[in-house]
Amino acid sequence: MQSFRVTAVSLRSRPASPQANLTHHADWLARAKTDNPDLVCFPELGLSGYSITPAIWEASEPVPGPSTDALTELARAHNVMLAAGIAENDNDIVYNTYAIVGPDGYIGKSRKIHIPPAEVGYWRGGGIPPVIDIGVAKVGVNICFDNWLPESSRMVALQGAEVILAPYVWSVGDWDDSPDHVSRNRAWKDYAGRTFPARAIDNGVFLVAVNACGPPPTGGGTHYSNPMAVVYSPLGQLVADSPDDAGDEVMVTADLDRQLLAERRSQGVFHPRFRRPELYGLLAQGDIGPQDPR
Repeated sequence: MQSFRVTAVSLRSRPASPQANLTHHADWLARAKTDNPDLVCFPELGLSGYSITPAIWEASEPVPGPSTDALTELARAHNVMLAAGIAENDNDIVYNTYAIVGPDGYIGKSRKIHIPPAEVGYWRGGGIPPVIDIGVAKVGVNICFDNWLPESSRMVALQGAEVILAPYVWSVGDWDDSPDHVSRNRAWKDYAGRTFPARAIDNGVFLVAVNACGPPPTGGGTHYSNPMAVVYSPLGQLVADSPDDAGDEVMVTADLDRQLLAERRSQGVFHPRFRRPELYGLLAQGDIGPQDPR
């Protein structure tokens, strides 16, 4: 891994409205470029727009496909890599997918693995998440609910991931006509802060989490989520986060210093070196087989 700069943009998306959302991503990309990042990350399903209704099927598309082609044009125009969420249509089955593109074209994708109750039936869980080589680093993706299950991060870490991207649509706290943004956002950070540092330090990876922003714009949708972005180092330390009082769209930029990765992985007690996989058969037992054998 090389040292590089990442910007995470917590933006608002219109439910099941890919064209409007693509334009909004482009607007935020122009702002993000002022920080001169190498990679800009957007939230879960940001391009398609989060919708747990049948409309998500109408908004879904192949990956690579029209939206990733348009995203590539933006990446080329700004000379930056982009990571964004999209509802992927594969043989008329929808997957909650995160795609990465660069100036030279489509790079790769990863599908959400674990589907929480509210989303069951609207998209299907993917198979083993791949590690995507973006040149400056090897990247794994854990989408929203995936991050609460430690197996998700370990699967990409064992494949060589150096950075985990964690896009979200997640709400914590009450949102009414006059929300207490500080209390809501601190509650989000408090809950996430019990998990993200462990995922980072256990696997010796950077973790970049970016949440969608809510409430949704006039015109449909009922999901409310906290404007939030945080970055953790391989030492489990918080290196960047959005303001506690953020009440609207926000972005965070951080330098991912390769030296921190080297420091963690060179430690005498780097946890993965002490794994005993021959004892872990119990972890693979269950009553549900893989949903996507690919």
